[in-house]
Amino acid sequence: MSSSDISNINSKNCVYGCNTKIYWNTLNSEYSEVSTKKKHLCPNRSINSHNKVVAAINSNNSSKPEYYNNDHTNNYSNKNNYNYKKSWLHSNSKQPMDNSMEILQGSYNTITKKYEALSDLIKEFKGKTHGSQSHNLPNNSLQIVVYYEVPEGMREELKRMFETYTRNEIEIHHQ
Repeated sequence: MSSSDISNINSKNCVYGCNTKIYWNTLNSEYSEVSTKKKHLCPNRSINSHNKVVAAINSNNSSKPEYYNNDHTNNYSNKNNYNYKKSWLHSNSKQPMDNSMEILQGSYNTITKKYEALSDLIKEFKGKTHGSQSHNLPNNSLQIVVYYEVPEGMREELKRMFETYTRNEIEIHHQ
């Protein structure tokens, strides 16, 4: 690159506040330093630093970066910044769940009623059905294994309610 090419470079200050003039090198697809023509490795962008630098891309092109403390107690007021990331502690708020399964067996109509009742109970308990496996049995009946999850501590209540439903359903058919 000749000295006449340098004057055509659209340079700017590094957004991480190291006060280095940089430009986008389209040949290497990376930021290069104007003075050395080498890849820019900003010292303020250290992975091990406790104070992470957030790029300050303001409309006034201020070269002063914004800082935030990475101690996971910050309220992360700069959520519109493209470098913003939620901490794992704040994003992993999923309720603990218990996994379970039910084996449904009988005729097609019986299986359909039992499956509908079970899926309604799972939804009522704010759970999720993960899948099922079906098997044809030799006596022209079906067997379906239903895998599901419900909030921790609710599995036994769901099983009790489903057992009550199936017991009542069987008693009604035999009378």
